[in-house]
Amino acid sequence: MGLLLATVACERPAPPATDEAGQAAFNLTTYLHEQRQKLEAKQPMVLKSVAAQGREPEVVETPEIDWEDELAIFEQADLSRPSLQEFYTRREQVLEDGAVAIEFIKLEDAATLVHYLRLVMTPDGKLKQLSARLQDKNIIFFSNRAIELSTDPRTGDISSYQVEGVQKMIFGDTLRYEVKANL
Repeated sequence: MGLLLATVACERPAPPATDEAGQAAFNLTTYLHEQRQKLEAKQPMVLKSVAAQGREPEVVETPEIDWEDELAIFEQADLSRPSLQEFYTRREQVLEDGAVAIEFIKLEDAATLVHYLRLVMTPDGKLKQLSARLQDKNIIFFSNRAIELSTDPRTGDISSYQVEGVQKMIFGDTLRYEVKANL
């Protein structure tokens, strides 16, 4: 599990970007940095379960969370950098409750980490939900992760998240894991 944490904690902060309409694109890295500061200050009680290889999950309730490590994987889904926009198709849909769903789908020939990203934004522009599929592959390593994050729609603050993944080293076993947390 240490390898997993080491591989997800190496993302650089992203600068603000604009989308095709010239509006500021949602900067996930900035949002997560703000959330990390709030969570470190408040130290909320977190119910977290971690399971690997189909074993029974380990469940712990604690306020002692390393939020930088915990949220690093979500930073990897930030597509606000202008250099990434050309690798995705973007679709927007207004939902029944007035929220806006924005989907980014990787172009077939693009070699990017994020294969799919869906953001649901409240009518007043706060993040409501995030779901993404991240896939990383090279000659010695393969990783495929589905990540989800939900917020309190009134405040936009993180309320829960989960990561389900598979990773495989060329000379090692396949590791399947799942992390779920509720704040």
